[in-house]
Amino acid sequence: MSTSLLLLILATALLHATWNLIIKSGDNKLFETGLLTAGGFFLCLCLLPFLPLPRPEAWPYLAISCLCHTVYYIYLAGTYEKVDLCLGYTVMRGTAPLLTSLFLLLLGNSLSLPAFGGVLVLCSGIFCLACDALRGGSGARGIQYSLITAVLIAGYTLLDGLGARQSGDGASYACWLFVLKMVPLTTYILLRYKRSYWQYARKRPLPGLLGGVACVISYGIAIWAMTKAPIPVVAALRETSVIFGMLLSILILHEKLTVLRVVAVLLVAAGAAILKLA
Repeated sequence: MSTSLLLLILATALLHATWNLIIKSGDNKLFETGLLTAGGFFLCLCLLPFLPLPRPEAWPYLAISCLCHTVYYIYLAGTYEKVDLCLGYTVMRGTAPLLTSLFLLLLGNSLSLPAFGGVLVLCSGIFCLACDALRGGSGARGIQYSLITAVLIAGYTLLDGLGARQSGDGASYACWLFVLKMVPLTTYILLRYKRSYWQYARKRPLPGLLGGVACVISYGIAIWAMTKAPIPVVAALRETSVIFGMLLSILILHEKLTVLRVVAVLLVAAGAAILKLA
């Protein structure tokens, strides 16, 4: 993997942590996810006329991924309703790359020993962050939501990595994904909450739209990167976003920096270095 690609993936990690912070900071986490998808929808809708259509082989991946993303956003909102940003974010993002690697191995794909070692080291650091957060006494229900969300993350990461490769154009695949996935999530929110969603949206349009733009750029580049480098490696490097998530939680949510968190940051950095050499 080239240095420029590595730095680009790390930049997407910062953007990813930022839009998660936006969701966490909102009064209604589910409505925030709806506004975020709306922001992504409008941005990508403007880009679609300049992009080719994905190949027919990619549309089944898009359809299944849209459903997976819908359930993911529901559980993401539920996670942030139950636990703080540090715990929920680290458990979700830390479990996902390991699951992605296991899914690929089950499907018969190979992963080099250094790359797999990098994934394990990186995940070890992320789990250290989660263990530190557990000291705060977060409930089992929140952990359950976080783990379910991690499974969904692994699922759509695999689907979109494979779908982007089938599409012939990673940017086109990403834009169509953001346009299509707003429909089922917005329909779900409107059917369940009706006018209260529109009232909430009028109060916080800007954060949601900005979060959507950050989400599009972050995930769009990640999908493109999956066409240039092994999917598990890209997925694992994106999980360095927990470092940015931790820093944002300290600076904005005023959480403490503990010794265990410092150790975790070093493990994550070591994992990223191993992946760079893989």
